[in-house]
Amino acid sequence: MIDVRVGVAAALAAAAAGAPAIAGGERSLPVDCLPDAVVVWRAAEPNPAQRFGAQNLPGIVSGPPGDSAPTAGSTSVASLGDRGTMTYALTDIVIEDRPGPDFIVFENAFFVGSVPTSPADDYVIFDEPGTVEVSADGTSWIMFPYDPQALADAHGRNIDRALHLRLRGLAGITPTFTGNWTVPDDPEVWDPNGTGGVSGAGGDAFDLATVGLAEARFVRITDAGAQNGFPGAAEGFDLDALVVLHGRPVAPATADTDGDLLPDLAETRLFGTDPASPDSDGDGTDDGREVAGCRDPLSASDRPWWLARPRLWLRGTDCTEARWTFLGGGRTADLFRGDLAALVAGPEGIDLGPGVCLADDTAAVRYACDTDRPAPGSAFDYLVREGAGDYGRGSALEPRSAASGCP
Repeated sequence: MIDVRVGVAAALAAAAAGAPAIAGGERSLPVDCLPDAVVVWRAAEPNPAQRFGAQNLPGIVSGPPGDSAPTAGSTSVASLGDRGTMTYALTDIVIEDRPGPDFIVFENAFFVGSVPTSPADDYVIFDEPGTVEVSADGTSWIMFPYDPQALADAHGRNIDRALHLRLRGLAGITPTFTGNWTVPDDPEVWDPNGTGGVSGAGGDAFDLATVGLAEARFVRITDAGAQNGFPGAAEGFDLDALVVLHGRPVAPATADTDGDLLPDLAETRLFGTDPASPDSDGDGTDDGREVAGCRDPLSASDRPWWLARPRLWLRGTDCTEARWTFLGGGRTADLFRGDLAALVAGPEGIDLGPGVCLADDTAAVRYACDTDRPAPGSAFDYLVREGAGDYGRGSALEPRSAASGCP
């Protein structure tokens, strides 16, 4: 959404500290079922920064799953490499234990050769397993149980149906497809409406009840060392996405008349729900939990639903690099740079004033380098939006628009 880079003095101070300037996130972002931050990224040595997708972090693994074909995995991923690890944090919601799976981890596993057409068909899956741990506080961790012998049997090879079922408890073993990513797959149940019998968009689903945890705010994924992929930058667990099925918003700091954990202002300006009714569509699930599970709070449909309000991260010393959230297959973004002095707040929203369109309708999630610098004592503002329309919302959830910039 928006980050501000102050003029030359701040950039030079960051360089003197020996580290790139990094900023990102915005508290006015709406609640959704997607993670908010990557707090640990320890990819395999040597050269973890050269791992596939590393240059697009954290946005590339912070959105929904990428597009996959039955026999080809998504490239909207970041590779951990052998024994590499990554930790997600959720700040606007918690994962809570409710009946059934509570979240799904997506890797880019795929069928090798023919795709099964009936429950009787055997199959072969290209897999790169990973262990999954959860934590309520980021300090105490619990790992989902799995069969170590099954993992040993999967070392250096693709897996068949029998081994696939034995590997339950690990991520990266079930094919991922374009589809409904809010429907968990059960590999023991053939779905006649799914690709190769795989429900929803595939991935591997996890239930907090399995580890006896009532709620979680952190998820840690570690390559299990199966060494099934080709050596190189893409070796190891290829992380695609994390999607929360059962989420609960963090209690808002502002008015919440109906107690559904969505602020009244967000209900009226963002979601269109009734701030006086906790369950606007009457489907038995309160509005806050529906939004935190990426379901439409105004519909009983189980289709994925979320407001595409991408986060924006800035970094760099010699120039400004921008990275933002992956928005999903076929969705594009605009990156705008304005002058903070040109901002004008009005009763209907914020006018960003004239600016520069750095990227227009791009499918990328990264802008490599803006070499321009604000004058001393002034500042640039950077914003990203999906396709067209406003550049997100301000702290009072008023829309932002630009006098010039991206068309």
